Amino acid sequence: MKLKIGTRKSKLARIQTELAIHKIQECMPEIETEIIPISTQGDKDKTTPLYAMPQTGVFIKEIEKALINKDIDIAVHSLKDVSSTLDDRLMLIEPFLFEDKRDALITKDHSTLKDLRKNAVLATSSIRRITCIHHVRPDIQFVNIRGNIETRIQKFKEMDIDGIVLAAAGLKRLHLDSLIDEYLDPSMIIPACGQGTIALEIRKEDKDLFSKLSQSSNQTLETKIEREFLSLSKAGCHYPIGCYAKFVDDQLQVHACLGETIEDCKFVSMTFDKIEYNKAASSIYKKIKEENI
Repeated sequence: MKLKIGTRKSKLARIQTELAIHKIQECMPEIETEIIPISTQGDKDKTTPLYAMPQTGVFIKEIEKALINKDIDIAVHSLKDVSSTLDDRLMLIEPFLFEDKRDALITKDHSTLKDLRKNAVLATSSIRRITCIHHVRPDIQFVNIRGNIETRIQKFKEMDIDGIVLAAAGLKRLHLDSLIDEYLDPSMIIPACGQGTIALEIRKEDKDLFSKLSQSSNQTLETKIEREFLSLSKAGCHYPIGCYAKFVDDQLQVHACLGETIEDCKFVSMTFDKIEYNKAASSIYKKIKEENI
């Protein structure tokens, strides 16, 4: 059997797809694969900040359309790009490809976030990153930067700015992590829901075909909690929203942020016993809502 696998055209997307194929073939060795590169709206519009895009899902909609039309059999996404609500005909396989969830700072003078000069300028197009950094360093200024990771790094080097904030997972998968000056504390610079995870999306009608791929682990449960919080919030890249769940020994630590603007965003941290993981997302969401009253 040959699977057509849809993904974005960037180098990182290709690497992530190769990782997914390796995992698929470990579980289903009889499968052959063909990669189908697809351009998305987010790839075509290289200037508009993500939070200013007219709709959500700008990095996945065209790939999902190909999946619905049966032009491809499976889609590979960065989970943080996947909307909280899917088309009724589609579903996610339980995630099983994980990397570092944290955001990373690259600077020209090899500073940490704490030690950056007053009124330093950082590049990012993420309202979540802007909000979290503003919460701990309100003096810092921001400029929009778009493009794939390599393009953004090159633009940063050419611009008269101090640093750039990127997902650590992408830098590691591209073997660019040597550029990182600081891994940002995820209890303060809260990652996107599902950041660092590679997601596989299929048609519901094909669920049985891919049943061997589903597996459970602490990392899977962490990702489910982050996605559940995203679903409860009904928010997307237009809003400052993030959630970081982490099992530590027999406890679950969850840090989350949610707001409509940079100034009204609320930050909440809670710790649960491991056996209480299934109520973590709703408890965090409820606490944030109570703070808004």
